[in-house]
Amino acid sequence: MKKQRMSFEQFKDLFQRAFESEEELQKEYRAFFSMFEQLDRAPVPEMTDDDKATIFNRAWLDRPQKTSLISTWMNFFKQPAVAFVLGIVIGCMVMSSAKNKRLDLAQPVSANPLITVERTNYTQTYKGRMIEEFYPEFENPRIVLEQTDEASPPQKTLYGTLDNGEITVVWNL
Repeated sequence: MKKQRMSFEQFKDLFQRAFESEEELQKEYRAFFSMFEQLDRAPVPEMTDDDKATIFNRAWLDRPQKTSLISTWMNFFKQPAVAFVLGIVIGCMVMSSAKNKRLDLAQPVSANPLITVERTNYTQTYKGRMIEEFYPEFENPRIVLEQTDEASPPQKTLYGTLDNGEITVVWNL
């Protein structure tokens, strides 16, 4: 089957402005036409059906597809950085719900101070919410720092109760 080539008039309409004279245009057309004649005479091996199917599949899969809004969003979430950040955020939310604590970003300020210190001549008593959270197994815990002499090192002792105040605990720290 002989393939129809571009005529000189068509070539002239497309490339007339690129050449200054008619002779240059004809010379370029002959070079252009001779290149295609050489290509027509070159032997082309026959392709197998598998090769044809492979080329078709690649062309089909690589064709530009119309993207919908959902596929655009899905492609956004498939990016590694976005997926990593979403994994961290979702993991934090799952862990907070697994511990049965509400995720409360704005915690109310409590009237109870974190720690209070009572001082006498040779003792300092520490108590408050921070000590209670540090020793949750004891009721009403307090740490007493006692110094018997001015030269001796201070002794730390933990005081508290268990079983609704029935057992008193004194623990040297």
